[in-house]
Amino acid sequence: MVAAELTPHAAIAPDASRQTSCVALSSAVVIGFTTLGIGLALADPTLAGATRPHPTLTGSLRDAVAILQNNARVLATPFLLVVLGFPQSRLGRRAGDIILTALTAASTTPVGLELGRWQGRLLPYIPQLPLEWAALAVALGAWLSARANQASRRRIVVLAAGATVLLVGAAAIETWCTSHRHARSASNPTEVGAVREPHVLAGDGGCHRHGLCAGTAVAARSPAPFPSPRSVPLGRHAGADRAHVNHRPPQGGITR
Repeated sequence: MVAAELTPHAAIAPDASRQTSCVALSSAVVIGFTTLGIGLALADPTLAGATRPHPTLTGSLRDAVAILQNNARVLATPFLLVVLGFPQSRLGRRAGDIILTALTAASTTPVGLELGRWQGRLLPYIPQLPLEWAALAVALGAWLSARANQASRRRIVVLAAGATVLLVGAAAIETWCTSHRHARSASNPTEVGAVREPHVLAGDGGCHRHGLCAGTAVAARSPAPFPSPRSVPLGRHAGADRAHVNHRPPQGGITR
C-alpha cells in the first residue's frame, strides 16, 4: 500500500530531473557559444563592429512589439520542429540538431563578439540579455526533451509558455529600461560611433552599412535570424549591417 502510494512520486522525480538536465545542457550551449564570441573578439577586436554602442530605441510600444515579434518567431523554431514530428525519426533528430545548433550559434556568437570588444560600454544597452538567453535555453531544452522522448505535449506547452513570458519581460526591459535616442540622433545617425560610416542608411533605426548601430533596438544584435534583430540575444534580420557580414546591428551598436 505504501509502495503503491510512493510509486507516482518516484516516477515524477526522475522525469523532473531529466527536464532540468535538458535545460541545463541547453543553457551550457548558449553560454558556450557566447563565450566563444567573447574569446574571439578579445583575440581579434576587428571581428566585431567598429561603431560604439549607442541608443537607437525610442521607448515606444511599437519598439516592444517589434522586438517581441521577432524574438518569438525565432524561438518558435524548436517547438515547430517538435510539432512537425522531427523527434520521431533519426533523420529528423539529426536535422533538428543541426538547425538549432546553427541557429543558436548565429544568435549568440555575434553577441559575444560585441561583448568581447565593447565590454562594460555595451552592458547598459543589454539588461534584457539574461532573460533572452534564458528563453533561448528553455526553447532548446524543450527540443532536447522531445528528441529523448522525455516530454509530454503538456510539458512542451508549459515550456513554450515559459519562454514566451521571458521574451515579454525581455522586450519590456529592452524598450523601457535602456537609453533612448533623441530627435537629433535620429536625424544625424552619422554622428554616432567611433568611425565614419558610408552615407547609406540600412533601416529605420538609422544604421549605416558596415556599422554597429541598431535599428530600433538597444545593443549589439547578432546577425542571426534568432530573436529580435533589435535585441542582442535573439538575433538580427538578414541584411543587418556589418563590415564583414551583410547584416545590420541592433541598438547599443550591433543590430537593427
